[in-house]
Amino acid sequence: MKKFIILLFAAVGSLLVSAQITHEFSIQGGGGLSTFNYKLSSGKRLYRGGGDVGISYTCFFIEKLGLRIGADIGFYNNKAELDGAEVITPGLVDSDNDRFDMYSTLKDYTETQKNIFLNIPVMAQFQTKKFYLMGGIKVGIPLSSKYSVSGNTTLTNKGYYTDIDCFTPTPEFAGFGTFKNKSLEEKIPFKVSVTLALEMGLRWKFGNHLALYAGLYFDYGLNNIIPKDYSFINYDASIDYSEVENHEKLTQNSALPSLTEKMNLMAAGLKLRFAFKYP
Repeated sequence: MKKFIILLFAAVGSLLVSAQITHEFSIQGGGGLSTFNYKLSSGKRLYRGGGDVGISYTCFFIEKLGLRIGADIGFYNNKAELDGAEVITPGLVDSDNDRFDMYSTLKDYTETQKNIFLNIPVMAQFQTKKFYLMGGIKVGIPLSSKYSVSGNTTLTNKGYYTDIDCFTPTPEFAGFGTFKNKSLEEKIPFKVSVTLALEMGLRWKFGNHLALYAGLYFDYGLNNIIPKDYSFINYDASIDYSEVENHEKLTQNSALPSLTEKMNLMAAGLKLRFAFKYP
């Protein structure tokens, strides 16, 4: 068995030495559906478009098979209408040091997210004279994730005190009651994404060194990018929320992660790639 393994490695090494390794440098761009995949417990999600642009390098160990790495800037957009949705923020403490859960009802509430990720693909590429197929993973690093709230929004808060099994809708200075016209624009601290990536399509050669790739791609996130212990309400018992200038401090975070158990990247569309091959 040991001799067989040695002979196998020797044969593979000999093949790689005898094969003419070629290098391909590319610029690419694509677009289509580019959003987050999630299921809301309440409210309506709207699918949004986006895309990516980037550069890549492919090393072909043999003519038909290579390994591709690169860097892409991906744009992902989300939008949801949350009229009547209820968001729960657990484990808060009031000014009397009593624990409670905040129940927030959102009306006429539309939230839009705009996210930019740096995606680093590591993919195997198989190709023939006219066809190519790629598969692998992408590591997505969040560069910018922002959300904005628009509409004639109304936020109604009430506290649920678990020790006495009681809801209270007042007082306003404690953050309970109804707050109107809350328009916000803040950041979201999403986590790094790991995405399964597939792409397939056609290729055309122009001479010995240039090629054009055109194909369909599909990316699906494998992990949940919502931060651990994410909360809708950032609550500070020392703040008097009845003061108008303090109203905005009640909703510093996006509502969407609190209305779902998991969010992951998802994209599908058409991609074009211009490549230069050497030698």
